[in-house]
Amino acid sequence: MKKLIIAAAALAAVTAATPAAAQATSSTPRATANARLIKPLTLTALRNLDFGTIVIGSASVADVVSINAAGVVSCGSSGNLSCSGSPTSAGYRITGTQGQVVVVSSASPSYTLTGSNGGTLAFTPVLPANITLGNSGAPGNDFSVGGSIALAANQQDGLYSGQIDIQVAYQ
Repeated sequence: MKKLIIAAAALAAVTAATPAAAQATSSTPRATANARLIKPLTLTALRNLDFGTIVIGSASVADVVSINAAGVVSCGSSGNLSCSGSPTSAGYRITGTQGQVVVVSSASPSYTLTGSNGGTLAFTPVLPANITLGNSGAPGNDFSVGGSIALAANQQDGLYSGQIDIQVAYQ
């Protein structure tokens, strides 16, 4: 019996010297881990912007010719210009992840178009602010870019041309 009392006392001493284990708890509610994976954006030029043919009248006045996204030309306000031909707005296709908002921008607020006989024209693009992608992958979403050109008084005749840099990024 004495051995039993000594063993019990030793067990009690060891138990009292050992710290109690902390009880594990979980948060309520639990946090959620999320990750949104999106496809890279692609932007493809489908058609070039073309103002058509602009005939300059005899008066030497500055004027502005514009084309909207639908390809409709506004042939200045001076009455000194005549516009004809087959004007078209620039066309682009964007692909990416469905339902994502994409910001459309221009690398520059204006571009210089250089004339075949000398001279330059300032082109200012007009584009949509953003697009919500409605189709994931092919065929993508199409959009158009219009803009305006500023003709100086005594503008040199010729074929004017230049590159425009349209960019897209996820919002």
